[in-house]
Amino acid sequence: MTPIAHVLTSKKQAPLASLPPTATVLDALKLLAEREIGAVLIMQGEALLGIFTERDYARKIALKGQSSADTLLADVMTSRLYTVSPRQTVQECMGIMTKARIRHLPVVEAGGVVGLVSIGDLVNAQLEEQRFHIAQLESYIAGNMA
Repeated sequence: MTPIAHVLTSKKQAPLASLPPTATVLDALKLLAEREIGAVLIMQGEALLGIFTERDYARKIALKGQSSADTLLADVMTSRLYTVSPRQTVQECMGIMTKARIRHLPVVEAGGVVGLVSIGDLVNAQLEEQRFHIAQLESYIAGNMA
């Protein structure tokens, strides 16, 4: 079972995408597009306040005809957060995402944010683990293991 710490170290880790709650939705959209990501953390200093995702934009801005340039992230961010620790497994995180119907999980350790994992990161980790097991089984079947 792959721990989230392994997922964080194996993925291309750009600096954590975050904005203050006083930034606008337009600021967030620009950051999402620039980094080609689906979520940005809303932070005040080191404190995690919320998350803003493409889904938040679709449901809270676009469908309601709100202005991205005039709406603050504090007003539309998701503040009821699910977080995980680096010691939790990919399978545990997939379970949380499925149950909560979310696609991103902040990774928190010792009160600080150490990363963010997406459903895509978890699927890739799961596939990597399956490929490893398949290779091991093929090697065993071929008689290459002692």
